[in-house]
Amino acid sequence: MAFNLEDYTPVSERIKAFWIDHPNGAIHSELVFDDGVRCVIKTTLWLDKNDAQATTVDYAEELIADRGVNATSRIENCATSSQGRALAAAGYLGADWTKKPSREEMQKVVRGDTTITQPSNLPSEKQLWLYKAELKKAGKLPPHNIGTMTKFEVSKAIDALKNGDVEVPVYDTPEEPF
Repeated sequence: MAFNLEDYTPVSERIKAFWIDHPNGAIHSELVFDDGVRCVIKTTLWLDKNDAQATTVDYAEELIADRGVNATSRIENCATSSQGRALAAAGYLGADWTKKPSREEMQKVVRGDTTITQPSNLPSEKQLWLYKAELKKAGKLPPHNIGTMTKFEVSKAIDALKNGDVEVPVYDTPEEPF
């Protein structure tokens, strides 16, 4: 089954449905990371703002781009994605949820002129090269699980090596990114 954009319900419509169902609810989005290139937004959602515990929490990540929406509005785009993910986790999937795209289908999605060929949480070749170069300078070998490390984990490890912390962290990422 191929992903059909006609089956996608925009986040704005899901937010509207949420407010109709939960007028006393709350949706809170927070910029938790921004280095000028990459940003991460956390969205916390409560069905009732007086609840002691949030109903769902989810994150989204975006990178600055040369063209398209992320050239001018990556933070806004990231906030919308994060809100959509939190709403989906709370049951606001929009159209027929059985028609959600597979991982393989989403890897083929085209955004403007840019084709996504890997999940956004994987490190780039340049980032992996830099990590290996820093390890070599420190006289260390790459960890056995370098192929499963996320962008964030590799970035954190590079920073640690640059700051003189020669401990090479070993990350165990048992779940497949989605």
